[in-house]
Amino acid sequence: MKKITVFFFVCFLFAANSQSQTPQYYNANSGGIGNTIPFNQASGYKSQWLIGPGEYSQPTSAPAGIITKLYINMSSTGGPATYTQLTIKMGQTALTVFPTGSAYTGQLDTVYYNASATLSSTANTWLVFTLTKPFNYNPSQSLVIEISHCGFTGSGMSVWQIAGTTGIFRRNNIPGTTSCVFTYASQDSRILQNGIDIAPPSVNRCLLFPTPGVNTNYITIPHQAGMIGFTSVTIEGWVKIGGTATPNTVLNKGGSSFDYQLGINATTANPFFRAGTTIVIATTITVTPGVWTHLAVTVGAGTIKFYKNGVMSFTQASSPTFGSSTLEMRIGRGGNDPCSGNLDEIRLWNVVRSDAEISSEMCNKWIPNNATGLKGKWHFDSTLVDSVNGWNGTILGNVGYDTVTWCPITGVQQTGTEVPVTYMLEQNYPNPFNPSTTIKFSIPKGGYVEIKLYDILGREVATLVSDPFTAGTYSVEFDASKLSSGVYFYKITVGNFTDTKKMVLIK
Repeated sequence: MKKITVFFFVCFLFAANSQSQTPQYYNANSGGIGNTIPFNQASGYKSQWLIGPGEYSQPTSAPAGIITKLYINMSSTGGPATYTQLTIKMGQTALTVFPTGSAYTGQLDTVYYNASATLSSTANTWLVFTLTKPFNYNPSQSLVIEISHCGFTGSGMSVWQIAGTTGIFRRNNIPGTTSCVFTYASQDSRILQNGIDIAPPSVNRCLLFPTPGVNTNYITIPHQAGMIGFTSVTIEGWVKIGGTATPNTVLNKGGSSFDYQLGINATTANPFFRAGTTIVIATTITVTPGVWTHLAVTVGAGTIKFYKNGVMSFTQASSPTFGSSTLEMRIGRGGNDPCSGNLDEIRLWNVVRSDAEISSEMCNKWIPNNATGLKGKWHFDSTLVDSVNGWNGTILGNVGYDTVTWCPITGVQQTGTEVPVTYMLEQNYPNPFNPSTTIKFSIPKGGYVEIKLYDILGREVATLVSDPFTAGTYSVEFDASKLSSGVYFYKITVGNFTDTKKMVLIK
């Protein structure tokens, strides 16, 4: 019997909405067997299901790609109910049954978390969860879905399940505990009625502004209260300016009042930060037209710092006062300063990000929505959606989309179609090297892969890989031309697997 394991774990929370929309792919969408787990268990519950290969068969078979949403078909009208530490995890496995009386113990990735989620449901309607960390899906393997919470208040709700060869394994939370402690409850052969939305395998896209810049071409985002009231700010993103005939604004809140703004000067191509009438220019940094560059600025505690490609390259003592206007936020326009060329992966924080955080995460597309201080992030993959606070934009004028590979450090290619038997991180070749080398890694099942680079003192230097991958063998081309000679270590993390190897750069 292919079983669904229900159990609770260190909890994460997600918010969801009961909506009339239908998933792209699902296993069933009406009737069945009502079940109170996990959303109608007031003391807390943990459940795990195994969705076999080919079971997402309606209206057609689900392809390989990136799961962006999870849908659950609800059998009752309920809520509002506020769930503590509500978590969704996903994993993939070659198993088609769970062990009798045992939960699945393989790799599971947290794909959504919120500490206090208020949910409501309508009978025979999908409850929709937008994943904060999209999951790489291989349809030839089983998908494990794990949902848990530590208890709820309010009116609970139930889900539809299917009688079949697959099943469910569940654990109850022990009443009175404060850390989601679960004990075995039961196991049977019911299947969760659920569906998924799948995006194509990673093809990164970005905004494209005409060159030279025109101030009627930009993204407008209506003012919201959470956009102001900051005492610290970090603004970062990837830019490839079209030229220096006009300024190039990255992000500006407040129009001509300039509550806060990151931009690039015309002619000199120096980045600048502005708040009101205070302008600080990074005179030691220039941005080259036609070249992808990661820019970041941090403002707080009496200091403004500018970063280029993850390296702090300019600092100045300054304590600007951020504005508090109710004017719009803009991407690609200041007051009248336009933008030209490309923008991508814009992020706004109300904290001062550290050197290590900026450098190690500039190539990480999937920063979790609940990262400390994160206020907004825009991927621009053919949409203008901010997945953090819903600060969604609208195109004004002539702004389009372009395909892009912006992280200048690495390129990743799959080197074969055969599925590896084990996880492996290979020694880079050549080694020693100058300035480029190749790193190969293999993963036997899909998962989120991170490869980070550290110097001889153990300080994080860069993130070489940070994306979901299907099972396979991959080759990473690493260009270290911006680093100094020396000994470095690179470490791979895929679920519970880690490995570290040494490389030597000689210039």
